[in-house]
Amino acid sequence: MTPPDTHDPVHDPLNNQSQDQLPAQSPTDPEIRPQVNPLARAYARRFPGEVAAHLIKHSATVIAQTLDGLPDDVAAGVIARMPHGHAVRILAARDDASIAAWIDAAGLDHALAILLHVSSDRRERILECLSSRRTRRALRKLVIYPPDTAGAALNPAAPRLEASLSLADAVEFLRGDDLEPERLIWLVDGDGRYRGLLDSGRALAARTHRAALEEFLVRVKALRAETTLTNARDANQWLEHSELPVIDEHDHLLGSITRVRLMAALGRSDAGDSGLVDGLGALAHQYFRVLAICLGDLFDARRPRR
Repeated sequence: MTPPDTHDPVHDPLNNQSQDQLPAQSPTDPEIRPQVNPLARAYARRFPGEVAAHLIKHSATVIAQTLDGLPDDVAAGVIARMPHGHAVRILAARDDASIAAWIDAAGLDHALAILLHVSSDRRERILECLSSRRTRRALRKLVIYPPDTAGAALNPAAPRLEASLSLADAVEFLRGDDLEPERLIWLVDGDGRYRGLLDSGRALAARTHRAALEEFLVRVKALRAETTLTNARDANQWLEHSELPVIDEHDHLLGSITRVRLMAALGRSDAGDSGLVDGLGALAHQYFRVLAICLGDLFDARRPRR
């Protein structure tokens, strides 16, 4: 079962009413949310990836109105399946409370995927808006890492696609991301867990566009986000690859890191350590200077006077 193939920007197939019939006020108000056909809603709940692939062919207005007509947990599943470029634009237009509502209603896998689509400067604010402390703690642990780890230095915008997608659907997903030709594309499962690297050369040479991306999967060992920069630098995978995926403790793909990016982060970390050592050296110098003065005064006091 596949979503209707329509590109009509006025009539969204998931809605019962056209855009010109929708209220002029913000669709985020529960009282004026666009109504979604119950069958379409059930379809979106069961096949969020297919709905995401269908929606990205439409305008931002249609996407926003459709998402607002879905229950928060269903909308979260659809957003979590969208390509990074599309999801970033959608979430950038939402306030922190709206995004937090989706994350609150989502499972951990979808919540993490949505949070990774959000710019890093907003993540902490959105986490503070969550109603569940348990979810907040779990997500904070998965997206906020010490500065000397791979998790802090990665690029969260690394392109990723579901391994079960067909080549034809993958092309539609990637059109809105404006990828450079040499960018690597990582494959994940439906919950965002890392599977491998897409062999783009073999995919382009495929005889049919109906083939699933998993047929062109290459195994590349990932770095753990908690890995220190020094240990990441010494990983054997760099002998064959210039970019590596970074995953969390549950194997979710958090992003990727190139060797150039890693060495730059390592250089900043070393500079910070050097500054700390210099500071401690200056402190030690002052300490021994004061100690020498005190000892000198002590010995002078004990000398017999003539």
